[in-house]
Amino acid sequence: MSDVIRLLPESIANQIAAGEVVPAPAYIVKELLENSIDAGASEVQVEILGAGREAVQVTDNGKGMSPTDARMAFERHATSKLREIEDLDRLSTMGFRGEALAAIASVCQVELRTRIAELEVGTELRIEGARVKSSVPVACPVGTTLRAMNIFYNTPGRRKHIEARKESTELGDIWKEFAKVALANPEVSFALRGTGKYDKSLPASSLKERIIGIGGSKLSKALIPVNYESSFCSIRGFIGTPTTALKSGAQQYFFVNNRFIRHPYFHKAVMLAYEKFIPVGTQPHYFLYFTIPAENIDVNIHPQKTDVRFLDGETIFQVIVSLLREAFSSHALAPTIDFDQEASIEIPAYQGRRDVVLDLDEQYRLEGGEANLAQGVPSLSPSGVSGIRRTLSGRSFRPKEPQPNWDDLGEHFDTMSFSPREEEQLFDLPAPEEKALQGVRLSTGKPLQSPPLFTASSLLFQGRYVVTTLGESLALVDIRRAQLRIIYDGYLTGITSHAYSSEQPLFPEVLEFTPSELPTAIEVMAELSKLGFDFGDLGDGHFSVAEAPSLLAREAINFVRLIVADSLDTHRSGEEYVRSFLAEAAAEAEVLQMPLPRTSEEVSDLLSELTSSSDAYFTPSGKSIIALLPESMIGSFFS
Repeated sequence: MSDVIRLLPESIANQIAAGEVVPAPAYIVKELLENSIDAGASEVQVEILGAGREAVQVTDNGKGMSPTDARMAFERHATSKLREIEDLDRLSTMGFRGEALAAIASVCQVELRTRIAELEVGTELRIEGARVKSSVPVACPVGTTLRAMNIFYNTPGRRKHIEARKESTELGDIWKEFAKVALANPEVSFALRGTGKYDKSLPASSLKERIIGIGGSKLSKALIPVNYESSFCSIRGFIGTPTTALKSGAQQYFFVNNRFIRHPYFHKAVMLAYEKFIPVGTQPHYFLYFTIPAENIDVNIHPQKTDVRFLDGETIFQVIVSLLREAFSSHALAPTIDFDQEASIEIPAYQGRRDVVLDLDEQYRLEGGEANLAQGVPSLSPSGVSGIRRTLSGRSFRPKEPQPNWDDLGEHFDTMSFSPREEEQLFDLPAPEEKALQGVRLSTGKPLQSPPLFTASSLLFQGRYVVTTLGESLALVDIRRAQLRIIYDGYLTGITSHAYSSEQPLFPEVLEFTPSELPTAIEVMAELSKLGFDFGDLGDGHFSVAEAPSLLAREAINFVRLIVADSLDTHRSGEEYVRSFLAEAAAEAEVLQMPLPRTSEEVSDLLSELTSSSDAYFTPSGKSIIALLPESMIGSFFS
């Protein structure tokens, strides 16, 4: 039997690798821009032809390359960023793998012009299919111009796929990659041409000016600055005011050491800080920049280098939440009480006895203020009383309603007599009307006796709400919250019945817990193991996630971190808590991607599913799904 395993030719190997690094023109833009930044450029120009399919050209005024370096740059794993394996622990450059230019040259026709300051002339290279066609001296300025033409010209299948995509999609993706690099480097001047509405010229500027240049002038008055400094990290940047949160299209960026990253765990921290300030289903703007010692992060996880592992991820999570909430408070977004305000506070006057009016200081003394202070009971201080008097000048405080003597009242009631007619009027009064639902969470109020029965056809309002009737009341249904409840119930049932098969996480990562976190983490992981998780104990508070339920496998590590952090914060635990948390977290992630119903049939199906859910009135976190307007309230609008 002949041998069948052999090494692939280098040209084929390069094209296979290129599929990971160069799936579309936008990634050529990204890699070339990052090379320009690593070369120390202060000016970078990007020119696009044919939505990037015909040509992508990037010109910079960086340090350039010598003739030898220009030739070596297109070899696989040729890089100026690494010398030894330890350099991976202290990376400060955008690129380091030495694969990007080789991959681009394997699927494009490349022209390169470059010169270093020490030489009078530069070098021009022409490369096709990873093979150098020509190398000649050329007159050019210091810096580098690289032009990648006819992407996938030598791989018809990939070329056909690229041509099938809309030009608007390609241009939008190019803009996104350009924006990420421009936001990370406001001190560098950028220009983008050949993209129609995305064309942009950005001079070197401050961070806020760069954000406005990318995000638009509408952000000029909608940004709140944040800043945090400590020994293990610093965080700076801007967050959007709650009123600017959007249902879709919010601009959200994390940068670590000027590198754009995706981090669902930190995004959850941002959303937790905004939780009480924005409507459910909306997303805030944020532009957050982390500076962290290179040895405390690992960017060598994925070829695109957008996934980063943090040594102190849990601590940074808590810092983000605290930092953003402090920013809200300092910008008067959180409620405050000002006892020195000039405007009067409208307080309903007591309508009982009016014959006794006490001085406020006397009122304070008689109500036991001094005694309360001595016993540790909170009460207004004299200075606080004086402040209130200044604010409420001209108003009179009356004593509390006197407590009745129930013994005397009982004796008095025994001596009372009623005529038969009076007794009939007294005891045959009509029963009080049942109050409509006021949005009290069911766990704290009286449970509803039955699920809602919608009694009329429905109407969509603003694409987000359903207007219908429930009993004798007008009902408004929040579609996003209804979807969340329905998805949550499905996930909770599936998790409880072990309906989801276990899978390995997409990227193997290590969980690390501090000694104070470890007991809670072990307790939570024990409950998670009952639901399809499999953990490996690596010792010293380190664990790996070997398997997770299929619905959570993609972000298994982040789910575990989130639930441990939540358990520490809320002091909740147990199997029911863990199941509920996982179901809610998975539902929240999915509901933002779901389309809203558009037809009457889709709305009818949604209401039907909501009626059959475990709690049609509230989301898992206790937010109202249905708001009721009784007839009496509607009638008051026309009185």
